[in-house]
Amino acid sequence: MGGRIASQVAASGVSDIAGLVFLGYPLHPPGRPEQLRAKHLLNIKSPMLFVQGSRDTFGTADELRRVMNEFNAPAELFVIESGDHSFKVPKSTGPQGAVFESVQDKITDWLRGVAK
Repeated sequence: MGGRIASQVAASGVSDIAGLVFLGYPLHPPGRPEQLRAKHLLNIKSPMLFVQGSRDTFGTADELRRVMNEFNAPAELFVIESGDHSFKVPKSTGPQGAVFESVQDKITDWLRGVAK
């Protein structure tokens, strides 16, 4: 819920936000994709990074991509293949620690790019 609240603050007109990182953005309540929580995202002017599991019940990466097409600010999506809302992946996918490390690396690289 932290990302959702942060996005609402950013959408309210706060102008000195360098960038926003969302870890598992709750695009809609689980099982209710028609109840999107995204309209305010159009008002954000800061760059955004969304880290989303492909199996997130709060909004899949594909659902998020459709919403991102409407954004006015730069936005990037980093997908955790087979990941759920907490980025947990099946054991057959590989070590969970490697997933978390890839998320940390992506955020670090993205922040370096935003802080130019």
